[in-house]
Amino acid sequence: MTSIHFIGMSGIGVSAVAEISIKSGILVSGSADEENERTLELVKLGAVFNLGHRREHVKAPDIVVRSAAVPDDNPEVLEAKKKQIPVYDYSHYLGKLMAKKKGIGIAGTHGKTTTTAMTGVILGKSGLFPTIVCGGVMKDYSSNAAAGTGEYFVAEACEYNRSFLSLEPRYAVVTNIETDHLDTYKDIDDIKRAFAVFLRTMRKEGFAVVNGDDMHVMAAVRDSGCDRVLTVGKNDRNSYRMVSIEAANGYYSFGIENRGTEVVRLNLPVPGYYNCINASLSAVLCLNLGLEREAVEKGIGAFSGIERRLEHLETVHGNPVYNDYAHHPTEISASISTLRQIYPQKRLIVVFQPHQYSRTLFLFEQFVEALGGADTLILTEVYRQRDEERYTKSVSSKKLFDAISEKKECEAVNIEDKSDIVPCLEKHRPKNAVVVFMGAGDIDEVARGYMV
Repeated sequence: MTSIHFIGMSGIGVSAVAEISIKSGILVSGSADEENERTLELVKLGAVFNLGHRREHVKAPDIVVRSAAVPDDNPEVLEAKKKQIPVYDYSHYLGKLMAKKKGIGIAGTHGKTTTTAMTGVILGKSGLFPTIVCGGVMKDYSSNAAAGTGEYFVAEACEYNRSFLSLEPRYAVVTNIETDHLDTYKDIDDIKRAFAVFLRTMRKEGFAVVNGDDMHVMAAVRDSGCDRVLTVGKNDRNSYRMVSIEAANGYYSFGIENRGTEVVRLNLPVPGYYNCINASLSAVLCLNLGLEREAVEKGIGAFSGIERRLEHLETVHGNPVYNDYAHHPTEISASISTLRQIYPQKRLIVVFQPHQYSRTLFLFEQFVEALGGADTLILTEVYRQRDEERYTKSVSSKKLFDAISEKKECEAVNIEDKSDIVPCLEKHRPKNAVVVFMGAGDIDEVARGYMV
């Protein structure tokens, strides 16, 4: 029986492929700097988990898989190389798993997690039993992974450090392209080139479904040279057009036309205009895989959402409380806009933990603009991940706070220690408000602590 050791097992991607590996009959061990819900679940499934990184954790696995955050000098990586055990990056291992089935790689700066989950749910509700690797916990599966027995393998294709170039999917989806990950890319043109290469890695028998309203996506499509691309969006040039869009308190319904004929009508069970394009891409993909209109409509209608994607937790002191993964200015603005649609009469209190010093530095002015959309903003210190010292010395949440305060567009508070956030909220007891905790770091723990 094959055995695999996963380094960085607590990560959302690595934990997903570890779960699929266990359910495929592989002996799994792993390690991480922290224990979380994903590692606890993997232990329940039979994995051996080690807290911290030590060379002794690498016994005699057949291969070692490491997350993108694990450096070359990690003691377990060094031990594996010393023992001449093959070491794969997470993306390469994901690509090997995908190659065994009909792979669907879903990429984009924003929305790829939701689009991955929506696609997986449509296929699942249609009895196709897909395998899914998702960047969030899918409520329909109570996990970030599904080890299906069907022919499709749906995976989130992350552009960070060009890792999605290892996947070579049969089918590709691109939700949008925007400036991000400037610690590994030079500029937006460099990012577009990477997406073009991603599209070129798609297998010849497949096709791509892309956001035709996004000029950067279309530039990548042209550069890729791909000849089978289905475009989706509102403008007339798209192969599939979103039409008759209706909104009620932040929730949307609309039709999709192809050559003037409605092929599907979607009623979204999750809020936010941005989910219209996510759902449209999923729907068009599945229709062109051969699913019937009714199956697509039912699949989208049954979608339960994803943890930390504008997730309504509870009501505290009469105020709705949300937990959101938004960590890019565009995502922050979209979530703020959606909450204002749902609660037009309530004050909006945003508790934000910036994610990565490099992202905060490179997109500083955009963050100032986006966060100014709150009525009250509580900022805590930046969550450090993969950050070099030159970035940590160049920016801080205090600098972000000062810039926002200077513009005086919202009431801002800076709380360096996130453990002081809940006492601050309890002390002031906001009235007629909606509270949203935002960020891709461990602000999630603060949000759930507020529920107690």
